[in-house]
Amino acid sequence: MVVRDLIHKSELISKGPPSRYRLLTTRSNLYEDGSVRKWTFGQRDLKMQNKILLMVGETGTGKTTLINAMTNYILGVKFTDEVWFEITEKGGDHHMSDQSETQTTEITVYEVFPQDSRTCLTIIDTPGYGDTRGIEHDKQIAENLHKLFRNNTGVKEIDAVCLVVKASENQLSHRQLYIFDAVLSLFSKDIENNIVTFITHSDGLPPYNVLNVIKTAGIPCRKNEKNEIEHFLFNNRQTEERRPEYNRALQTVWDLTADSLKYFFTCLNEQNRKSLQQTESILTESKQLESCISNLQNRIEFIECKGKELARIQKGLKEDREKIERNENFTFTVTKYHKENVSTADASWWDRKVTSCSVCKENCHEYGCWRSPDAWWCYVMKNEHCTVCPGKCHYTKHVRENKKYVTRTTQITVSFNYLKKQYESNRKPEADMKFDSESFENVRKEIESNKKQEDEKLSIETRLKKEITESEMEKANLTGESYKTIIKLSEIALKPDSAFIVQSLDFLIPRAEETRLFNYAHKLRTLRNIQPESQERVNAAMAYARAGLSKLKNFVTGK
Repeated sequence: MVVRDLIHKSELISKGPPSRYRLLTTRSNLYEDGSVRKWTFGQRDLKMQNKILLMVGETGTGKTTLINAMTNYILGVKFTDEVWFEITEKGGDHHMSDQSETQTTEITVYEVFPQDSRTCLTIIDTPGYGDTRGIEHDKQIAENLHKLFRNNTGVKEIDAVCLVVKASENQLSHRQLYIFDAVLSLFSKDIENNIVTFITHSDGLPPYNVLNVIKTAGIPCRKNEKNEIEHFLFNNRQTEERRPEYNRALQTVWDLTADSLKYFFTCLNEQNRKSLQQTESILTESKQLESCISNLQNRIEFIECKGKELARIQKGLKEDREKIERNENFTFTVTKYHKENVSTADASWWDRKVTSCSVCKENCHEYGCWRSPDAWWCYVMKNEHCTVCPGKCHYTKHVRENKKYVTRTTQITVSFNYLKKQYESNRKPEADMKFDSESFENVRKEIESNKKQEDEKLSIETRLKKEITESEMEKANLTGESYKTIIKLSEIALKPDSAFIVQSLDFLIPRAEETRLFNYAHKLRTLRNIQPESQERVNAAMAYARAGLSKLKNFVTGK
């Protein structure tokens, strides 16, 4: 009776056996752009216990077949019924069902409400990971997943995050490691016990290789009473043509999947369900902290560049001491560093929009700011003020546009007469001062009668030293601020050894030592002391990210 009712609510795909049917679902979009969609089969009874699962896996792992296997299990379909129901996207030949995922970046929520059942199922599918379009594609999926958590009618709780890998895996690809890092970074630390491993294409034997791969990669997940990775085995051949000589084997693989699902759903304890409200709050704070760290690093690098500029001027003065004593003008070449607000029209769509402060002249949210309609909605805003820019300015002082501040260099010829003019008052050189021959000549004429060149040189050197000291102090202050920010981020992150945190530590540790913040440097090194397997995972994720962002990096540096 159950199967007959299901057939009436489905459309035939192929006759089989097993006969394949596609369930007729009610479909809706949580956002007008269709980035998050919901497909519902049946009608929910409030007495049902809803199990909410998030599926994460690279294309080709058999994730689509597994989603359909869960659907058949929860609907009560047996092997002897000789039918198979599918709820996933139309993909033509079922052997290509996973490849059909590569056509979309949309998050799909599948809801399955069986009749006369105490249990219903919500499956969140993250399609397209591993698409050949690369990192930008993967980032969009992660952002769409975050949108699902934020939506009023979206998902607010979760029972399990299911990492799907093939039993034949001997090592995880750079892309898979990046994927797991990207998705797990969406959650807070309390989700670790809800992360389980689904092993597909299994023959039912112990999956030692793939479990060792997961362990070696240092991926956080639930452990059983033996401190082993909690995992479940599945076979992906439920839709194979039924023939007498193969039926026994096909029955076996069907039972393997059914037994694993029975055990899995038994393990889903209601008390272990996690609210995503904390996850949402922590994710927002994490994005703020990451933006703050990126901004602080940019400011430190700019100060270092200005320090090089001042050091070159200081060196030029020392080298030409004799000319100064003879009252001769002289010139030398200096690389000037300045910030320029440039167009990002040629940058990645993901990083094209930037929230920047018009007062501080800083990029407050430089990467991944595409989703906010205006500056007020940007992640970095809190209580209507920016959490990133030096002045913590009001959001109305910020713009969100296709422009960003980048450091540019200019080779200029500097004369001693120019330096005197610049330093004759107690002010720093103007960064945007034009260096032309007419200016040099005017300045030269003004000092022709002044015979106190050595005194002037000493005065210039004194001010240069003061500027260098102030620059070093500012660098120390920014390094200290960065230290506090990275410590806070590592405390709330599920993965304190994520690629972003490790990259930030590698940047900050030498700066802390240079500015004699040795206590900070020691604590940062302790935090950086991750296991070799974690380092391998981080290196892989960073390699994948660098490959995807090389074009953007070249644009930013002006290469």
